[in-house]
Amino acid sequence: MPAGHAPFALWNKSGNQLVRLLLVSPLHRVISGKLALITVTGRRTGHRHTFPVAYMRDGERVTIRVGLPERKIWWRNLRDGAPVRLRLAGQEHTGNAHVRGDERSSVSVDVILDPRA
Repeated sequence: MPAGHAPFALWNKSGNQLVRLLLVSPLHRVISGKLALITVTGRRTGHRHTFPVAYMRDGERVTIRVGLPERKIWWRNLRDGAPVRLRLAGQEHTGNAHVRGDERSSVSVDVILDPRA
């Protein structure tokens, strides 16, 4: 575990839970213009993990910039492309995600939304 990771992990876990609750509540409009929930399935475990993320949307393309990618693992499950679920502005979407960049520079995840969902 990197030095200084414990405070980051504690804040990330508790902060993420609060944001997640808000994004699934009727009050989501307060933050859902900039924050969404992404659900990623682990490649090895098959477990689903849901996290709040900042996003930008351009039509059917959603771009998620991964802050501090060296400290986060979820995006690594998307390196070879993978299906994801997104909760955007109170609505559920499915799509296919691909990673751009790596932890040495910057990381973005591009999701192309399924138009049928």
